[in-house]
Amino acid sequence: MNCPDIIFFGWVMLTWSDVMFILKAGIEIAKLFLNKGDTVIYTTGRDRQVQNTIVADSGPLVTTPVMVLVNNRTASASEIVASALHDNCKAVLVGERTFGKGLIQSVFELHDGSGIVVTVGKYVTPNHKDINGDGIEPDYRRLPDLNEARDYLSRCQSKKLS
Repeated sequence: MNCPDIIFFGWVMLTWSDVMFILKAGIEIAKLFLNKGDTVIYTTGRDRQVQNTIVADSGPLVTTPVMVLVNNRTASASEIVASALHDNCKAVLVGERTFGKGLIQSVFELHDGSGIVVTVGKYVTPNHKDINGDGIEPDYRRLPDLNEARDYLSRCQSKKLS
């Protein structure tokens, strides 16, 4: 695969080594690629019976197909981006199984200036997959042939419409 092939296919997004990638930023990045009304993630808080649905509220800024490169350090907000694009048939995932951090955590500052990280919720993918502890399996371990990737996305979109 050469550079013109990648440009012709669309975007290549690296989501390796999730370092301080904020949840809200991940949601907003995913929305740039999704159609209005597409689900980004489902979240739950302490009351697991209550589920919030976060959806794209406008049309996509980017409409070309995407390859998202993932590895075992792709976690948290990066997994939200990867799963939102994947489950909505906007991207193929290439690389290794992701870390599997399907939790929403907040840092609370204590009186002495230190802090504590508290899990305040969890999320599942648009296809209702709980990735916590399991991660997301990529579609391909190595960069696929571009026609193969296009066919994969086409089949995904056909399934989604049926």
